[in-house]
Formats: sequence, structure tokens, C-alpha cells
Amino acid sequence: MNKPLRVLLVEDSADDVLLVLRELRRGGYEPDYTRVDTAEAMRDALENQIWDLVISDHAMPGFSSIAALTVLQQKGTDLPFIIVSGSIGEDHAVAAMKAGAHDYVGKSNLKRLAPAIDRELREAEERRKRKRTEEELQKYDQLRRLESLRDSLVHMVVHDMRGYLATILGSLELLKITVHGDMDTEAQES
Repeated sequence: MNKPLRVLLVEDSADDVLLVLRELRRGGYEPDYTRVDTAEAMRDALENQIWDLVISDHAMPGFSSIAALTVLQQKGTDLPFIIVSGSIGEDHAVAAMKAGAHDYVGKSNLKRLAPAIDRELREAEERRKRKRTEEELQKYDQLRRLESLRDSLVHMVVHDMRGYLATILGSLELLKITVHGDMDTEAQES
């Protein structure tokens, strides 16, 4: 049984979409996909659906892999972004990787696509796990600081209460001495 895969395909050619989908199925995936070829359509797709990864052609009329990567990064979603293209030169591929693309697969070498997706999905899951762990550590650190603050406040209240109680007890002692002293004076006068 093939693994389900939600793919946002940034591609202007219906024939190239069929090539990518065929290769995904050969690689053990059952793709659920949407094809977009403009920044606006990509924004809408990212906003309205949850995706496992983005596969983008490099050069399209009015749109490019770098522009698609920028749209993804502006959304703030950590998804694997793989460029699948037959028209990207090595310099452009390196620039795309430096900009944040996770991999590049030539259309003449599509057998690399499934292994690249496998690797990138694993790495994305590891990033999500690290992020969750970091968030939990931050929550724990905040809780520790709140507990420390609570302990400090309790200490201050106990200290203040001891001071108030000492004052009250001292006043009671003085009152006791005064009352006993007055009673002794009255007894002597009688």
C-alpha cells in the first residue's frame, strides 16, 4: 500500500505534473496534490490546506522556484521544498539551496525524487520534534522561574508576617507587664 502524501506542485506544465505523479507512485507514495503556477494561487493553497511538501519547477512564465520558496518562507511553514526542473543550471541550483530549498532533482533523473522526498520528510519530522522539545523546555523554564518567584513571594510574606507577629507579641508583653504592674500597685495600696 502506498503512503499518502499531500503535495503542493508549483508547475505550469500538465505533462510535467503527470511525470512527477508517476514517479511519486513508483516511489511508494499516493499523492494528493494541487497544482499552482502563481504566487497568489500558492498563497491560497498554503492557507487553505495542510501539505507534506512542495515540489516546484524552476522556471515558469511569471513565477519561479525562488519566488515560490519566498512565498513559502513568508508563510512561516516548515515544509520540505524540492525543485524538480530540467532547465536550472548549477549556479541557480546552488543559489536556490542557499536560499532555503531542500533539494534539487533534474527532470532527466526523476528516480532520485522518491529518495529525496523520503529524506526530506524524515528531516522535517526531526525539525518539528526539535521545535516541540525546545518549546517544552521554554515552558519548563518559565514554570521554574514562576515557581522561584512564588517561593520568593512566600518567603517575603512569611518574613513580613513574622515581623508583624513579633510586634503584636511584644505589644502584648508590654500590655501584660503594664496590667500586672498596675495590679501589683493596687494590691500594695490596699
